[in-house]
Amino acid sequence: MQKLIVLVLLASTCFAVNVITNPPNVEVRYQQTVLAITDRSGFASFDLTLPATVVFSKPGYLSKEVFINDPNITYHVNLTAASTLKIDSQPTDAHVFINNTFYGKTPVQIELPPGEKNIVIRKDGYCEITDSVTIMPFEKKQINYQLAMIPTVLITSKPVSTVWIDGKEIGKTPVQLDLPAGKYMLTLKANDFFTLTEQISVSNLQRQSFDFSLVPSASLKVHVIPDHAIVEFENQRKLQPAVFYEIPLQEITLKISAQGYQTKEITVTPEQGVNELTVYLEPDIKTLNVEIADDAIVYLDGKAVSRGSLRIKVSGDLHWVEAKLGEKSWAGLVDLAKTDSLTINFDRATLIMPRLKDIRYVVEGVTFYPPAVIYLPAGFHTIEILSSTKTRRTLEFKAGSINLIKPDQEYGYLCVFSDAVARCYVNQEFVGLTPVLFYSLKPDIYLVQVGGKEFQVKVEAGQVVYVH
Repeated sequence: MQKLIVLVLLASTCFAVNVITNPPNVEVRYQQTVLAITDRSGFASFDLTLPATVVFSKPGYLSKEVFINDPNITYHVNLTAASTLKIDSQPTDAHVFINNTFYGKTPVQIELPPGEKNIVIRKDGYCEITDSVTIMPFEKKQINYQLAMIPTVLITSKPVSTVWIDGKEIGKTPVQLDLPAGKYMLTLKANDFFTLTEQISVSNLQRQSFDFSLVPSASLKVHVIPDHAIVEFENQRKLQPAVFYEIPLQEITLKISAQGYQTKEITVTPEQGVNELTVYLEPDIKTLNVEIADDAIVYLDGKAVSRGSLRIKVSGDLHWVEAKLGEKSWAGLVDLAKTDSLTINFDRATLIMPRLKDIRYVVEGVTFYPPAVIYLPAGFHTIEILSSTKTRRTLEFKAGSINLIKPDQEYGYLCVFSDAVARCYVNQEFVGLTPVLFYSLKPDIYLVQVGGKEFQVKVEAGQVVYVH
């Protein structure tokens, strides 16, 4: 019984709490009790039973709740200057949303932090209004919106064009008219440009615009294999399919390049109208020299290629190399754009740091952004994993070992290789050009597409899956 009484007394003990606020003269309140008002320097001291949540408030500023649980520190509290926004509409009773938060019906007056605000006004039977306003600290701004039942549509084009809507001529761009929400067939015509016919969907927004660029008399659409190629014309660089408009009817030169392939320059003379061109690039073949013990097995991009040293022709710059010698292993990424030789020894430990969203690693004071591979001397090393939280691990590394750090045990890892550099998709989402190394995925079965082929791949937690 005596121990219980002591615990109750300790739990209800008051502590002296120190706070500093910016601005000064701020009221500090716990529930309905005013604990203190900070002085001209912003300082206040008061007694409080901990832990507790107190409210800091001052006219012209947004109130702030602070959780206090440590009497040994001074709490620094910065209040945000309030801005006042008064919104009305004709008719009234329209719903007001600011930055996706509902604030009531018009007329309404709201205190907000200063800055840019996205405003949405909605009322049944009327068009929706979207607006963006910027309010300064301590500013009071009043806005009155006039609601309409039919959207106002602005149609613009380049160049100036004659407009038809559902077969009826309207005038020349820019043209503004009221159109009830729905779908309409729009036609634009201009001399020396191709006729544009397109269905437009008019929403319930009160004001909306449609802008079009008509295809000039010469345009060029370039298809390249492989599909990750970049086509350059003058100061324009475009991915597949590369379409260039407003090309003069004269000889032009295109530069076409792709990672892992030889760059090609092509000269063409476009004719009036739409021009299409298909280009095939040749793989950029390079030589990789690997020096290693005669009994070691070498794996290149997930495949066993040699026992002992080798000299091999490969396509592309980046390649994943692994090696095994008895119980010892080694792994690394070679970039043939920087070196064509690789010497492998098993005296150190290989550390692989896989990629995961918003994560980085610190090893021996050096920060690494994944995926990354480093080599460590045998012994104990501390690795920090930095994300929204910080994790520290001290591990023993043995010479001739491959160590994969697993920042999240719920993920598995995918490595995808191909004979030539190609785009890689996982469940139809583009994840990069091959090789794709240690791509993190939740355990499941995934559809992997690379080089025109599809694979069903099962990913398990903590495991690495290789696809070639």
